[in-house]
Amino acid sequence: MADVRDLIRRRLADMGLSMKEASERTGRNHAYLQQYFERGVPASLPEDVREKLAALLQLSPDALRSGAPAADTSFLTPLLTVSPANPADKVPVMGIAEGGDEGWSLWNGEIVDYVQRPSPLAGAPQGYATYVFGTSMEPRYHPGEIIYVHPGKPVTIGSYVLVQVKAKHDGEPPGALVKRLSRRTAQKIVLEQFNPPKTFDIPVKDVVSIHRIVGSGE
Repeated sequence: MADVRDLIRRRLADMGLSMKEASERTGRNHAYLQQYFERGVPASLPEDVREKLAALLQLSPDALRSGAPAADTSFLTPLLTVSPANPADKVPVMGIAEGGDEGWSLWNGEIVDYVQRPSPLAGAPQGYATYVFGTSMEPRYHPGEIIYVHPGKPVTIGSYVLVQVKAKHDGEPPGALVKRLSRRTAQKIVLEQFNPPKTFDIPVKDVVSIHRIVGSGE
């Protein structure tokens, strides 16, 4: 249980959310998470709270289940520990290792550049940018176009997202793709691409992160 609480604390800190705000956004009173952390009440999160909190923290609901194996958030670290204290209030551009088939790329998590902070990322210290690879989202996004990503902004149905998925083999970087979120359940997310038009499922257990795209440089 301590692991679950520690994970929640880390993710709240990473995303700049207070316990009060997170409690209210899961439909509970403002002191709900504070009591959970400090008094152990409730002893474990009920199903409805776990699902809402997992969505808010961009985690699998199973990661917040008592007795679950510790969630692997190692690939989130490069995205969520970027210091906002860079010259002229710029945001980091995160690198894509290489392009892949059907819009898939490999995420290397390295800062390759800094760009001026756009208005959609004002007040978002963990905001970042990256470049689009492939043509799967044309005409919405084009190869080489820069996109701006807000890890703390709620991901809603119909929004454009940057998704990281677990690597197929240990030691490899995760897969990364830019798509539109079509549907979401406790077991899977359904993503849409435009070129060629298609939808496909990704099991929630394979999702490392899903962050909302809030603008582009074109």
